[in-house]
Amino acid sequence: MSGIKIIFKVYVFAVSIFMLLRTLLFVAKRHEIINDPVTGMNDIFSAVIWSIRYDLLISGFILILPFILLSIYDFRPFSKLKSVAFWWIFILFSISFILTASNIPYYIKFFQPLTLKAFQWFDDPAVVFGMVIQEPKFWFPVIPAVVIMYIFYLFLKRIFQNQNDTSLPFVKKVAYHFLWLLLMFITIRGTVAGAPLRVQDAFRHHNNLLNDLKLNPVFVFEKSIEDYFKNHSGDTHFMPDSVAIAITQKYLNVKQPVNENPISRQVNFDSLPDKKNVIVVLMESMAAWKMAYFGNKEQRTPFLDSLFRQSIGFANMYSNGIHTYAGIYGVNFAYPEIFDLHPFKTAQIKQYYGLPQILKDYDYQTAFFIPHNKDFDNLGRFLISNAYDHIYFEKDYPQDSIRNIWGVDDHFLLNFALKKIDNLYKNNRPFLATVLTISDHAPYYIPPWIKGKNEDIRATRFADWSLKDFMKKAAKKPWFDQTVFVFVADHGEGHDRIYDIPLTYNHIPALIYYKGVQPKIISKISAQMDLYPGLMHVLHMNYLNTGFGMDFFSEHRSYVLFNHDKKYGVVDHDFLLIFDREKIYGLYKYRQKDRNNYSKTYPEITNKMLQYGQAQIQTAQFILNHDWQKLH
Repeated sequence: MSGIKIIFKVYVFAVSIFMLLRTLLFVAKRHEIINDPVTGMNDIFSAVIWSIRYDLLISGFILILPFILLSIYDFRPFSKLKSVAFWWIFILFSISFILTASNIPYYIKFFQPLTLKAFQWFDDPAVVFGMVIQEPKFWFPVIPAVVIMYIFYLFLKRIFQNQNDTSLPFVKKVAYHFLWLLLMFITIRGTVAGAPLRVQDAFRHHNNLLNDLKLNPVFVFEKSIEDYFKNHSGDTHFMPDSVAIAITQKYLNVKQPVNENPISRQVNFDSLPDKKNVIVVLMESMAAWKMAYFGNKEQRTPFLDSLFRQSIGFANMYSNGIHTYAGIYGVNFAYPEIFDLHPFKTAQIKQYYGLPQILKDYDYQTAFFIPHNKDFDNLGRFLISNAYDHIYFEKDYPQDSIRNIWGVDDHFLLNFALKKIDNLYKNNRPFLATVLTISDHAPYYIPPWIKGKNEDIRATRFADWSLKDFMKKAAKKPWFDQTVFVFVADHGEGHDRIYDIPLTYNHIPALIYYKGVQPKIISKISAQMDLYPGLMHVLHMNYLNTGFGMDFFSEHRSYVLFNHDKKYGVVDHDFLLIFDREKIYGLYKYRQKDRNNYSKTYPEITNKMLQYGQAQIQTAQFILNHDWQKLH
């Protein structure tokens, strides 16, 4: 019976630790419960019961083999069986506790549990570990995890040493072990009858935090691994390819494709091309909510707010995704993210006929300025393969200008870019220069003279001041009057969450500025992918559009699709639909911040928006599978 006693005590210890770490996350995000007038103590209690079911499930998976080994030991004592069981339990639960502790800062940052996608940067471990070391708030999961592992080790040593078998008749012994094994299988299934417990079973409450807190992070992570291997190529088939393509063609106004690419369409203008220079500034984490124009009272972006009103500004633009590579991908090439498929890390780098190549066809010079190592996210290799002639990165900057793991700050990088742009101008050819900023991303470098009540505000103010300094100096350059400036966030940043996808992560500011521009605010919904078709309109350049972007000056967009890792959002002017590979999370009236799910109330709207999103994803995958995105 000693084996049963050991397993029971480990169950209790493990579930207690999972609950402790879950409570820490609950405390960190408690405002989502406090600010929800509908959620009460009964809802919280129900979530606790559900969370125990998921914790027992994971614990059961880990303990089933040790239980079998210890059961054999109960009948035929053999010390090595006990030793294997000990180390199996210690190692797997230690990994589980580390994952659960790491889930806390990850969830706070991304508003979703830790999945395999969080490890997409581990091919550059120096950056990952450097970020953890240089940013104190990332230390948080390490300390409790180490303490818990130490306590757990002492706990296991004690219970393994102190458990002595009590003499029982053989039949009773067998019966007890059989009944315990049956109980373990029930915990592993998560239910006595019906289908085994699934991730989607947790989503029974309108409050997203409560739904996520029910889940054991190890369970979510394991399911993400399963999904990855099941869909490792990114292939997703919601409908026949012909249907997906027809739907996408309809929404993109494609009458007759120009080539094999089913969404290729020729765009012509009546006037002569205006071969102005183009400077694109991709602003790290510059969410719309940080700007006064969108209601912020903290004076984070005085310069950007001023420029926004002097430009063609976009009040309802949504980013391609929630990571920097998604913003680069959307702005330059106008393709949506496809679930777990990282576009820069495919086995063979794909080439796109996007903004850089189109402008090169007009004899433009192209340059991209990266603040950090060019190998991070495989960015340098991807850009070189996609028509950027000059890539500037960490090795091109003086060593004393490197601030932290993210390389140089915005002020340095923008000034460095100005010097290189001057050189491009001397070649008497127009240029495209894209600058990727970083100063609004932790770990921060902030000059001491930038004031604010916390680091987040100061970091945004420093990024804004750097933009102001850049434009002030650019205005004195001989190329300024013949240059179009595009300022757009790579993605937003989590702030207030009402729905399962926080819109603050995807609602971004964007503007187009040039000398003589007639200022106006475009209020219709637009996608980050629409920027390069809109830019081509400003330049009056005929081009072949092979992507999913639309010209916001002359075309109407019905919906915008955007990615939030494993989930997608589709918005129009009234509704937000959230879905993933398997299910619909809900349809919401997001402008009213209405928490009610209207997917059953408005099934026609739900189906149209879902069909739109699924068709876009599948059509993009179809084009990439055939390598037609590069045709021109």
